[in-house]
Amino acid sequence: MEASVNSTNAELFHQLDIYPWASDEEFQSGLRAILGPHPKPEQAEQLTLRARCFYYSRKHNVAIDFDAYREWHTQQGSSTQMKLNDAVTQSTASKEESSEKFENKSAEPPAPYPLSFSHIVDLITSGQPVPGVKDIPNTVLDGQASRAIRSQRRKPWETASSDEAAN
Repeated sequence: MEASVNSTNAELFHQLDIYPWASDEEFQSGLRAILGPHPKPEQAEQLTLRARCFYYSRKHNVAIDFDAYREWHTQQGSSTQMKLNDAVTQSTASKEESSEKFENKSAEPPAPYPLSFSHIVDLITSGQPVPGVKDIPNTVLDGQASRAIRSQRRKPWETASSDEAAN
C-alpha cells in the first residue's frame, strides 16, 4: 500500500515539477509579491517551492504534502534544482524590468501643455498681465466703509428686556 502512495505522490510531484511555471503570469506575479525586492537565495527557493505547492493544489484541486514534495525534490537532484533557480531568477528579473520601465517613464519629459495653457504659463512666469483676468490691488481703502443702517440682530436667548437694559 505504501509503495502505491509513494508512486502516486511521485507522479503528482512530477506533474508539479513539469508545470510551465515560467509562462504562468498569475503565478509569476504572485511569486514576485511573495519574494519581495531582494530575497535571499535559500529563502527564495523555499518560498518558491511552497508557492508552487499552494498554487498547483488550488488550481488542480489536489492535496499536496509540502514536506514530502520538498524531500522528493531534493532527491531528484540538480536538474529540478536548476529549473527552480531559473524560475526564481526569471521572477526577480521580470520584477526588476518592470521597476526599470517605471523609472524610465518617470525620466521622460512631461507631456506638452496645450498651446493656450503654455502661453498663459509663459505670461505668468514673465510677470506680464494675463488677458481676461481683472487686476485687483492689494490695498485696503480706509474711510470708505459704509455704516450699518439696521440694528444688530438679537440672539435667540436674548430677551427684549435685556436689550432695553443695555441701551
